[in-house]
Amino acid sequence: MTIHITTTAERRNAIRRLAAGQALALPVLPSGYWFHGDVRNNFYFAIHLFASCVEGDGQAGATQEQRDAAMKLAVDMIGNVLKLQVQDAAHPMYGHWPLGLGDNPSAAKPHPLPVELMGCLIVLFYNKFKQVLPIGLKSELNLSILHMYQSDVYRHPLQHIHHHEAKHTALKLLLGHQFDDGELLEQGMRYLRQQLRHIQQYGFKEYGCLPWHWHWIQAFACVWEIVDKPEVRSTVGEMLDFLWRLRADFYLRGAWVGAQSRQWPHDAPLDNNTLLDYIAFGDFPEPNAITRLEGAALYSYEVADDIVDKAVNRPLPQEIKRQIRFADADGVVTEEAHTYVYIAPEYAAGGVWERRDEFDNEQQRWDVTLPLTSPAVAGGGSVNQAFFFHPGAKYKPGDDRHASPYGDVLFHLDSIVQLWAVPAGGASDSAYPELVGCMPKGEWRFRERSGCGLAGDVYFVFYLMQPFTYTEKADRISIASSLKDGMNGVVMEVVSRTEADGLGIASLDQLAERMDSMSATFVRTGTPGSDGGLLQASYRTRRGDALSLTVSEAAGAAGLNRSVNGQPVPLTDYPTGELFS
Repeated sequence: MTIHITTTAERRNAIRRLAAGQALALPVLPSGYWFHGDVRNNFYFAIHLFASCVEGDGQAGATQEQRDAAMKLAVDMIGNVLKLQVQDAAHPMYGHWPLGLGDNPSAAKPHPLPVELMGCLIVLFYNKFKQVLPIGLKSELNLSILHMYQSDVYRHPLQHIHHHEAKHTALKLLLGHQFDDGELLEQGMRYLRQQLRHIQQYGFKEYGCLPWHWHWIQAFACVWEIVDKPEVRSTVGEMLDFLWRLRADFYLRGAWVGAQSRQWPHDAPLDNNTLLDYIAFGDFPEPNAITRLEGAALYSYEVADDIVDKAVNRPLPQEIKRQIRFADADGVVTEEAHTYVYIAPEYAAGGVWERRDEFDNEQQRWDVTLPLTSPAVAGGGSVNQAFFFHPGAKYKPGDDRHASPYGDVLFHLDSIVQLWAVPAGGASDSAYPELVGCMPKGEWRFRERSGCGLAGDVYFVFYLMQPFTYTEKADRISIASSLKDGMNGVVMEVVSRTEADGLGIASLDQLAERMDSMSATFVRTGTPGSDGGLLQASYRTRRGDALSLTVSEAAGAAGLNRSVNGQPVPLTDYPTGELFS
């Protein structure tokens, strides 16, 4: 694994070349599009191909005929996307595009999502390249932007302070500037200030959430680049600074660490949405695949040097604690969450104390994360996340997401405890009979109820309340552990090779021998399944810390006691808002 020292501009150019090369390799379908599943990907790859043609990079050795063909392909693809916009002002979806194109793109129904980020990028692309655009495409872009401006696509109030509203605000600012609409520009500024104050006061509710965190950043990066009014640029700069500091807090060489409010298959159990991280930080190998392109290589905004420095060179290990209050635009708080992560140079461990329901049930409650520079990941084709969960609504075997609402947790440094008391019944969130575990590839030793492994530079130890089976797959170790009377529990602890050396552990065999003296204990008391039925997990860590988690079986494993060395674990010292300093 080699990481070359590069500048932000060099990394941006590398991603532009990567995107352009992939665009040229994509087969053009009979319809004239590359993709029918998501219209936006046609636009995203086309604008990167156009930018690459203008810059002339990645075309060494190409003939003039090949360069002309590449430019024509980009221009035609952008035009094909633009013509799908609803440009009939009487249509209820005026200004919108379809999302999925189906078998007949010209008949695809419009959808509210494409205009959000793609609309910002259309304005950015037009302004960035208007001096070199072919006259026909320039006219089509102008007309498309005009229809967006005249429509209601961005005319939404602030209600939830989420990524949709962030993109609507960015469109207000971009279109207000584009058409010299002072009233719209001022409304956009009011919304921008309110959103910034909100996330500073209450915290960022879309924590660790991809690609939506990037959508906030990308939408406002378009504004920062195009809207040159000092007041707008200053406030947008403050917003981008906040968002990148938040990103840096939970960053470990290409990986998002800690809890995820939502997680898509391309982010779990392997971080793949890495283009913006690579451009900003550059401390992991250059990506060779694209899962989400969007506008990655088109932004001139650069992350502040102090943020970059503290993200890639921060003193470790470090605990990051944050309270998030889920409030609407009026400040009415309905829920709270407390996130915790312990970050060491070779790994991170942590999650969110409170399980939350969210759209599509994609919360990642907790995990242990390896950086993308880990030898297990970079050289071995392994996943970089380790976790256990009980499957719930929307779960499908093979997709290690979609946990049930049951179980309670205890986080302490590099150790994690979770207990489950899953009620009997046929509900989709309680019917699955097993826990599911995911471990990175490496060298492993398994016993009936425990396992230890070495993945890259990190040793893993886990203990389960019930026996388990495992399956070695191409990129992970998959574990299944049955529920007995609805009960199960797990304790996991990790330690780096360097830390293990200090404990006199120089091999996996030595760690396996040490496990007997580190064993976790699971105890049931009272009447199982009743109000008096209790389930307790106890564990003494390698540091000698005594962890104890006690839950009520009747309440689906609602926590009754969490303690470290006999002292309750407080959540009162979790600050809200920005932590980075």
